[in-house]
Amino acid sequence: MNKPFTFGVELEMMVAFVVEGQKKPDLKETRTVVFASRNEPMDLEIESRYASEFYPAFYKSRIIAEFKRIIGEAGFPVASTETDTSGWAVVGDTSLNHPTDTEMETEGYSWCGIEIKTPALSFTPQSLQAVKDVCALILKHFKTLQNSTTGLHVHIGHGKSCFSTHDVTKIMAFVYAFEPQLSSLHPIHRYSHTYGYTLRHTSNFSEGFQRRYGELPSAFMAITKILTTIKPTMSATRGELAYLVNSGACGKNGNYNFNGLEDLGVHAEVPTIEFRQHEGTMDGELIVQWVQLLVGMLKFIENEEYASFTGFLFETVGKEKWQKVGDGKDAEREASMGPTLADGEFTVIDLLRYIGLNEQADYYKDKVYKHDIPPGMITLLKKISSDIGWDYQKELGEGVGMRTEPETDDQLRKLFEDFQVARLAAKMADDDWTFAEDPRALWPVFTTDSDFLKDSDKSGASDMNQC
Repeated sequence: MNKPFTFGVELEMMVAFVVEGQKKPDLKETRTVVFASRNEPMDLEIESRYASEFYPAFYKSRIIAEFKRIIGEAGFPVASTETDTSGWAVVGDTSLNHPTDTEMETEGYSWCGIEIKTPALSFTPQSLQAVKDVCALILKHFKTLQNSTTGLHVHIGHGKSCFSTHDVTKIMAFVYAFEPQLSSLHPIHRYSHTYGYTLRHTSNFSEGFQRRYGELPSAFMAITKILTTIKPTMSATRGELAYLVNSGACGKNGNYNFNGLEDLGVHAEVPTIEFRQHEGTMDGELIVQWVQLLVGMLKFIENEEYASFTGFLFETVGKEKWQKVGDGKDAEREASMGPTLADGEFTVIDLLRYIGLNEQADYYKDKVYKHDIPPGMITLLKKISSDIGWDYQKELGEGVGMRTEPETDDQLRKLFEDFQVARLAAKMADDDWTFAEDPRALWPVFTTDSDFLKDSDKSGASDMNQC
């Protein structure tokens, strides 16, 4: 039986205000920009007393109080604390700022970063309408803007229940496989940034691979690693999965935050997946379409039979000829090999139609970006070591020159690594296929003490569908 979905939305915005003693820049402005004192304790942050953000810190409590008043008087429950998920919470956000380095127009106002958090909402038409109504309410009463520092974060879950470990694995594999397609729904400044790094470039798995081999892992290799990760306990499995897809130690560094699912989920304060890539917006219809897309995507992932699901993933990513790197050479690659899969043969619109989200496919069909990743946005890590030591590489590096065909050795090394991935994929289908790793046979001579792509421990596999 399908578990009902719940969701929550975090709306980030800059709010305009007028400093006491300053005249309104626009006398025709009817929205609230003057926030009078309500005798609350001054919300001054110590580090802001003598800094340029002094005014936002000083006026933040006044702005929050007025937001709460407007929301409450409109009949919406207001949260009693910042962590109260039964009502609409309004908090300050010091990660937001305006003007930014590239967006300097202030219109004569000062600006304060504010975040509105919805309650934990059931995924129903009524809840979606409530999000639209509050957005319209805020736009009616306050002067706000979104810029490159603001985002729209969406949490999806099953109430206080958790996603099963089995489904967590499928979800991670899906978003890794189709990250290029999903990213094409967002502008380039949300592709990879301080609070939202990409899986393919900056996840722990990808960075570990880059350090070993000096290149990005293929999507085929990454989803194989995710789908075959099994530890002795479900808790250990979920922890390992979270580590693989996180950027560094914290899920909130990435576009997909699995922190709430790292343990059994049911023990987490918020057992949800957080989708962090969307740019900031107060467009109620856009927000609702994005929430419907995310819930619909997760429904497909949970409900699709495993063999069909993995077959779809591997068949699709197997068509990838190349992936964008952002090193200034992507245009050359496209000229040589054609567009990437996400830009050509299988776009996000194709993906949405495949998983049955035709309404969202129609809505987004003229809202798709083709990204040219600027140099400097993403930095590939240089190869620093390899847990597999290939003698021919060492000999070349030392100038020994014992091998006469290093190009052939390099081709065989890559084939060897592909076979390792294929062996893991075969195990997923309970196939005993393997290949001879004996370095004295076909392969160039190597030594290893690594389990980087070693077969996962199968202990605990029978528990994978339990929560």
